[in-house]
Amino acid sequence: MDSQTFEALKLLKNISLYTETYGCTYNTGDTEKIMEIARSQGCVPASSAENADAILINTCVVIEKTEKHMYERLNLYADKLLFVTGCLPPVAGDVLKSRYPHIHIIDPAIIHSCYMEVGTSHAGTNAVLQIARGCNGHCTYCITRIARGKLVSFPAEDIIRQAKSIIDAGATEIQLTAQDTASWGMDRDDGLRLPDLLRQLCKIPGKFMIRIGMANPDTLLPILDDFLAAISDPKIFLFLHIPVQSGSDAVLRMMGRRYTSAQYEEICRRARGVHPDIRICTDYIAGFSGETDEDAAASVAQIERTMPGKVNITRFSVRPNTPAAKMKRIPEPIKKQRSLNLTNAANTVYDENNNALIGKTLSAVVTEVVKKGSVTARDRTYQDIVIMEELPIGTDVTVKITGHKRHYLIGERIAKNNF
Repeated sequence: MDSQTFEALKLLKNISLYTETYGCTYNTGDTEKIMEIARSQGCVPASSAENADAILINTCVVIEKTEKHMYERLNLYADKLLFVTGCLPPVAGDVLKSRYPHIHIIDPAIIHSCYMEVGTSHAGTNAVLQIARGCNGHCTYCITRIARGKLVSFPAEDIIRQAKSIIDAGATEIQLTAQDTASWGMDRDDGLRLPDLLRQLCKIPGKFMIRIGMANPDTLLPILDDFLAAISDPKIFLFLHIPVQSGSDAVLRMMGRRYTSAQYEEICRRARGVHPDIRICTDYIAGFSGETDEDAAASVAQIERTMPGKVNITRFSVRPNTPAAKMKRIPEPIKKQRSLNLTNAANTVYDENNNALIGKTLSAVVTEVVKKGSVTARDRTYQDIVIMEELPIGTDVTVKITGHKRHYLIGERIAKNNF
């Protein structure tokens, strides 16, 4: 065990701890694990930083703006007993130590192994289940690859044991996560891959649903048929997050992405061929260095052609010590306009997709309470449906879709089933 992390974790004893988590679902899972380690040592969660004995900041550095915000948060709590983890320490450990000499760093690479010694689980209806850390990609723009390292798939028996524990603790939605879920098992000798893991998870008794996190096209394509068969299980949301990043093969090559735009579209076609209602989410980077007007237009056309249910759009941000940092940069106004073009195309697709659902009857499960007097439910495709009633989380409902607000559907309950 990293001695610095060991000493930091020893300090999480019999105190109140306030946490802030930034970035991806994986970071949320790390925070939950650290909190369980802290609870096992007598700590309690604090409702605010002012009332806390210590602060934990779980950091993200995916883009420059986010990294700057991390330092702003650290500056705010510099006079407190301060712990930091996430992607900032691996890429800027020396900077952290020089700016904040009293900071306590928790190496994200060993959080999982420390947590497995504790054996307790975060209580709640939604739970993050990490299946691997790191990835074997070579994306020229990615600092997360530097922060998280090469792929390390967690053993299936550890994942199953943790899944059973979080289900026993009340989880009705399990968010399966990794830097690339489709790569799970590629680094192991037992021959198991993601579809095998999914089948094992679905055998666990209980009422729960699994949402599968981001899967890269190049690692998903070789296992696609088996994967599409595995997600037929009713315990798995028909939701597929495949980040394409660009509709231009020239840009994909510059990005170091190991697939073509046609292969991404092949995955979409084959997935919809097996599961016609599957909801596909994807990501695009606007204004990557070297992207031409024609390349940018290809991404817009791809959104219009593939009609994804959700699109995450990020303006390209140069990250230090990545190959893309040496490439010629595109002016910010151009990146902003290209991002707007992608957003407009995505919004048009959302409206068209949602309009087609008005009048349809869908089965869903209540997953959260956002505002008093209403709840959010998810259908099998992980679509948000707002119902203007107060219902217990976990309630199965049948709803008629009466409208939409672009990013979510509005439903009217026509039947309430027993959980």
